[in-house]
Amino acid sequence: MMMEILGFLWGIVIGLVFSSVGAAGAILAGFGHITLFGFTNANSIKVMNQIVAGVSPFVSVPKYWRQGRVIFILGGLLGAGSVLGALVGSTLSYKYLIGLKEYKFLFGLFTLLVAVKIFYDVFHKEKEKVRDLDQKIKENPELRKVRVVSRSIREIRFAFLGEEYSFNPFAPFIAGFVVAVISSALGVGGGFLLVPFMVSVLKIPMYLVPGTSAFSILITLIVSVANYLKLGAKVEWSFLIFEIAGVIVGSYLGPYLSHLLGERKLRIALGLTLVFIGLNYTL
Repeated sequence: MMMEILGFLWGIVIGLVFSSVGAAGAILAGFGHITLFGFTNANSIKVMNQIVAGVSPFVSVPKYWRQGRVIFILGGLLGAGSVLGALVGSTLSYKYLIGLKEYKFLFGLFTLLVAVKIFYDVFHKEKEKVRDLDQKIKENPELRKVRVVSRSIREIRFAFLGEEYSFNPFAPFIAGFVVAVISSALGVGGGFLLVPFMVSVLKIPMYLVPGTSAFSILITLIVSVANYLKLGAKVEWSFLIFEIAGVIVGSYLGPYLSHLLGERKLRIALGLTLVFIGLNYTL
């Protein structure tokens, strides 16, 4: 029972961090499963990581939808690509990435990449633009609705806040596939890769990116977890239920922690923690 209690407490930590910073939920779950709780089956660790990571988008997607912050046609294209990618990634990983040593090394590399992205975000001002847009939409709520202007096999156009944006539908499908292969193979979420793709490549307004990303990630996680279970990956449900409960509690407390300490300090602390984890697993 002591392990379940510790799992609940670690789940609170995961929920606190993820709801405050919006990153690294699956990585912290993986660190707990590997190092703190001593699970040795790589395939079990992967699927348990993704189940824990799925708690946040499952809760957040309806919230983003009510706020009008999901581009469903874009999320659907990312999700469509991710269905095939999740099946490919989880199947190959289940069959060939079965040693804990090899898995820890690749997991550590991914963790270091996420740490780099978090440090970049610390100095990036995009979130201030999101807050400005949020205030503008509160003052003019009728402007927040995303409206698809046209759709074809070559281009999809949508309007938001009086401006039009466009993207090629094949780009998100391919990106969804690639990201899902990587995330399902490593047992992580994939938002770290999807967010910069949508912002830098598709030029999607940052205000709409988190909800759209969470929607597509939820599809990826559902398919990947289902396939791992179908292939025979074992889940320690008696432990995982307590950890998930902790994540839920921590997710409600996270905004208070962010307000108390400030998001910038939390991001720096998380980035340093991820560097430590990544170096520990790769060196």
